Amino acid sequence: MEKNKEQQRLKWRQALENVKFPNDIGDVVKKAIQAHKGDYTILESAIGSLFLGFAIGWKPLVIIHSPRTIKRYEQILGVKFKEFLPETTGMSDRSKGYQMALRLDDFWRGVTGNASVESRKIDLGLDGQIE
Repeated sequence: MEKNKEQQRLKWRQALENVKFPNDIGDVVKKAIQAHKGDYTILESAIGSLFLGFAIGWKPLVIIHSPRTIKRYEQILGVKFKEFLPETTGMSDRSKGYQMALRLDDFWRGVTGNASVESRKIDLGLDGQIE
């Protein structure tokens, strides 16, 4: 079990080394900072989500954040995550929520909470080991 965890960590480290940021990322952030009016903690969260999105992809981001928050961050940054970020990366499976959504038959029904679950219990195969 410990060897498997170490292999997973190595896979994630290697995936993180392969993360590439577009050359215009600085311009996106500068424009967002210049245009932002209001609470800087929200701006900071939007920028952080953008950078995290390059590491894990936009699909895990839409599980981490509500649709309303995603829309708000996109508005602040002036980008659409689906168009600007990779769909998934080698680090996407680091998100337990993303792992769970993948085990459902229909990813988007799982994300929106519209997947029918018999007796409201489902075996997601995680063996209760959520870190």
